[in-house]
Amino acid sequence: MCCHSFSLPATGESNTACVDENILPISFTDAHWIEAFPFKAGDIPDIIAYGLGKASAIKLLSNPLNNGSHSDWKVNEIAILDFPVCVDYADLTGNGCNDVIIVDRYGPSMNDLWDADTENGGRIQWLRNPGDRDSRSAWEAHTIGNSTGMHRIRAGHFTTTEHIQVLAFPISPKSSDFTSPAPVLVFTPVYSCSDLTQGPTHWIKDIAFDSEFRLIHDAKLLPKTNENLDMILAAGREGLVLFWFDKPSQVWKYNVVSEGLPQSGNNPYWGSGSVDICRVGDDTIGYIATCEAFHGNIVSVYVKKPDAPRGVEALKNRTYWKRVVLTDFGSLNEQYTGTLHHVMAGPETLPGSFTVACIGVPIGTPENQGVYIYTAVDLTKGEFKRVKITDLSAGRVAVTDFSRSTSSQGRDIASISYYVLNDFTGLCPPNVRINTLPLASRSLQISASKHNKDILFRIPRPSAIPVDEYRSLSFWILAGKRITLVVLPPSGKYNFGEDDAAKVIFGEITYRLEESTVTRGIAPAAKSTASTLVPSTIEAGDIGAVFLHLEYLHDQFQGPYSKMSDVTSLNVLPNNENVSDDARMTLLPFLKVDTLDWASNGRKYLFTHNKARFNLEIVWNDFEFYNVTGFNVCFNNYPWEHVVHIQAWTLGLGETARFHNHSELPFCEIHLCISNGDQAGGMRYFRDDYTQPIDQNEELTKSYVEANSDMLIVPNMHEHGPLWKIQQCSQARPVIRIDNPLAVEYPWHAWLASRFGDWSLPIIPPLPSSQQKYDVWMAFEFPSSAFQY
Repeated sequence: MCCHSFSLPATGESNTACVDENILPISFTDAHWIEAFPFKAGDIPDIIAYGLGKASAIKLLSNPLNNGSHSDWKVNEIAILDFPVCVDYADLTGNGCNDVIIVDRYGPSMNDLWDADTENGGRIQWLRNPGDRDSRSAWEAHTIGNSTGMHRIRAGHFTTTEHIQVLAFPISPKSSDFTSPAPVLVFTPVYSCSDLTQGPTHWIKDIAFDSEFRLIHDAKLLPKTNENLDMILAAGREGLVLFWFDKPSQVWKYNVVSEGLPQSGNNPYWGSGSVDICRVGDDTIGYIATCEAFHGNIVSVYVKKPDAPRGVEALKNRTYWKRVVLTDFGSLNEQYTGTLHHVMAGPETLPGSFTVACIGVPIGTPENQGVYIYTAVDLTKGEFKRVKITDLSAGRVAVTDFSRSTSSQGRDIASISYYVLNDFTGLCPPNVRINTLPLASRSLQISASKHNKDILFRIPRPSAIPVDEYRSLSFWILAGKRITLVVLPPSGKYNFGEDDAAKVIFGEITYRLEESTVTRGIAPAAKSTASTLVPSTIEAGDIGAVFLHLEYLHDQFQGPYSKMSDVTSLNVLPNNENVSDDARMTLLPFLKVDTLDWASNGRKYLFTHNKARFNLEIVWNDFEFYNVTGFNVCFNNYPWEHVVHIQAWTLGLGETARFHNHSELPFCEIHLCISNGDQAGGMRYFRDDYTQPIDQNEELTKSYVEANSDMLIVPNMHEHGPLWKIQQCSQARPVIRIDNPLAVEYPWHAWLASRFGDWSLPIIPPLPSSQQKYDVWMAFEFPSSAFQY
């Protein structure tokens, strides 16, 4: 069984990283934009965040570290605007404080744009920084200009170095017009005197391009790439386009670097939707990262050919570039909308990387929601590694260091939900979260810290451990067993005591048993069981091994357990520098499943049959079913692969954990039985070709269960092999679900205790201790990438 909702990867190239996530305690009614905002020059960045709705609050989230504090982020509403779209910033008053430049009055949608002339639509304003981030007053607003459909802006020096200008990109010239070009505009400030602190009195609007470009959805500033002036790389229907002002001729010029995604059928969106430049070594224009097209589903990179020059000159000649598609997130919906909204170059700690924000379209497809980091493995071949750092909906990201004044372990990636009314709102309330990436650790120690509700172990790779050494950390006493996490180098040896066991979670171990050599990996053969007991000495395989040492505590009761109070579950993490205080003080009680948040109102499982979708509600009210969670194990250097999630369960005599098929949970699960109460408990599973929904009343009866499923008894200190559906010509490689490409295809299965069917369920009142015999088992939830054999 596991009903735990921890998200794990489902493909070998898309590991879910163990990355710290801090959800800021700030409420939003809608959400769309996030921007790292240095309030003053040299400050640690704050955040500006807001939604896309009517009367949306523009929120300044103040970084507590700017005040020397470690308290929560504070929020001030600096403006209330109608349909705000994008934001940038610049010091327009010369006082060292950055002013906010923002577009609002966009209109409800692209089919209902507010007209610039009749509705004051497509307005660009600048908001004067009051100089005090704790100011409760609205920031003083000043109009820069208007253009219907105004969608993206960039502040910089485009035709002059005298003052900051604003380059502006309407997405469309009028409502519902996806074919006509929209002008590219330049706004230049005019000051009344030499005292810049008063700010511009007005702005002069010029047209850079009148009728060349359509549906520009992103624009990347390239500072000082045109001598002392800036260039722009834009993403729109025309593809990737470089804009610059040619000083000798005093004329705006452009070059189409690539047309991007080709036009297809009736889809009105092609070209490109978001773009950023990624540095590689000392080449500031190393490669181009894109999302294609407008709100599309394609992640592509543009890599240089061998004869391409370094720097911006490569962008002036399209022949230097080759397009490589990295990921296709699937079919677009009926409105030709996909899940991709924003791409941004990655953190400096991961050179040559970029991040992608995924909205979550379609709803219920985990792979299409969250934030991914792509890192170049072989740029010349267009090979990249993909890692997911959050499962939450993301419309945009902001990559910077929000904690540099502390002993930061890496760089931060902030993201905001895409939660736009009448467009897409997803299943969860909107929020802002910050994911902190650990630096590639050279530590050879096992560390423990709190990660959401679980304890996270970051471990060194076995290959990094010196020969004749190992690393270990005792962390749990469970049902009379002391559990120690062990990392053993290749060919390393490790000694056990009498009646001890080993549960392998990475690599292999070998040992002699009677006259033969036994080799064990992370699971026995499919639909079989194997003992985890080991002799006195084991040896790691060629890549080393990571395993749990289950030490038999002879002074503790070993079962069978007639009372839950007899089933020990104690945190025994040591007090040392590698273990955080909150991890060490975490309690590990067994909790009754029907009291848990995810089960107290029933557990809903998505089920697809003949293209019809059903929700099954599973309930455990009054079942003697208990859970303690949990632990995550990850490697401590990039890409921080997730090794396994661990938790434990107990179930009373005669009961069922109820059939399920993990249709929305992406993992491969192995169970190890600590105590089989009456020696006949274990896993029941339906045939692989059984595709009907479970009868939730009949599944509580012996006749139905025995007629439709097979039993795999899991004896004391044994583990079972794969129960998921396995690809042909492989031993364990899982079949991936058609209706959810992130999840593994499972038959209906459940843990059933001994003597199931002897009592009507639920058993009320519960069996007395004189009759009760609980099963106790551990669940190991592996990424499916661990079973690619």
